Amino acid sequence: MQTLYITDNGLQLKKRSKRIAVKKGGKIIKEIHTGDLKRILVFGNSQVTTELMRFLSGKGVEVAFLSSYGKLKYRLAPELTKNIYLRMAQHDRYRDPDFKIKISQSFVKAKIKNQRIFLIRYQRNQPDINLNEAIESLKTGMRQADRQTRVEQLRGVEGNASRIYFKAFGQLLLHGFELKKREYHPPPDPVNAMLGFAYMMVFNELSSMLEAFGFDSYIGFLHEIKYGRKSLASDLVEELRSPVAERLVLYLINKGVIKTNQFTKKDRGVIMDDTARKNFLANYENFMTSDFIDAKTEKYINFRQVIRERVEQMERAVINNEPYTPFILHS
Repeated sequence: MQTLYITDNGLQLKKRSKRIAVKKGGKIIKEIHTGDLKRILVFGNSQVTTELMRFLSGKGVEVAFLSSYGKLKYRLAPELTKNIYLRMAQHDRYRDPDFKIKISQSFVKAKIKNQRIFLIRYQRNQPDINLNEAIESLKTGMRQADRQTRVEQLRGVEGNASRIYFKAFGQLLLHGFELKKREYHPPPDPVNAMLGFAYMMVFNELSSMLEAFGFDSYIGFLHEIKYGRKSLASDLVEELRSPVAERLVLYLINKGVIKTNQFTKKDRGVIMDDTARKNFLANYENFMTSDFIDAKTEKYINFRQVIRERVEQMERAVINNEPYTPFILHS
């Protein structure tokens, strides 16, 4: 087990020999071996003792605390890698307008291409739904991205493509789920809540991997620098939205794994209840670790390996000042 998800409130995690003891109401309810553990994600209000955090830090295990929406609150991670040369190169590439526009085009074109392949795939599975107009419009969006000379223009192309895509995505939903438009903070409906949760899960994994390699995840290319935003992680998540997050959400909805009555109102938005969140995380973990054949290499791979490869590809692009090759879904 590489990832441990703590979803119940009121738990205490403490060190017990070389294991993690999970306590509730003063009693140990579970003990977990830390053999190949890489990360712990704590949702809601549970505690991790200082002794355990010190032990996990020594083993290189990251502990992240997230809200019930899946938004990262704070993270305890091993010391930042000493790869100063990568960060210096990242600063140089950020100041290079030619590199910046080309790599931003790669992100946007890959995102739109994956959206288009996603719709083509589901058009085959649901031939009674006509997605042809959206599929053609996204093809036009890819050509438009190639012609842009400024990052702000690219973001406009990306935004327009996403509006077209999510209108089509909404047509694929079954079992009473609806998506009128993509909305964020807070999510106003179950589909937006699930999408936002899925994006945040992938974003958190990318952010951790980038920092493990030595990147400054706050310096991006497509996403401008903004106080508190990990712009490089935001860049890399774009190409993985359709292959990972949106495929997972559509699966959970259309297979009836999560139902419309498993959501509760919170503040001005909605969140999954405990049962839905546990089902979501179990399926997310399975989705991230299940092997599939990579269209490019024709070898078995899983999405955790894809994330690592994205960061490795970014490292080569930044260090060598060369083009970035994104991940593309097999059509």
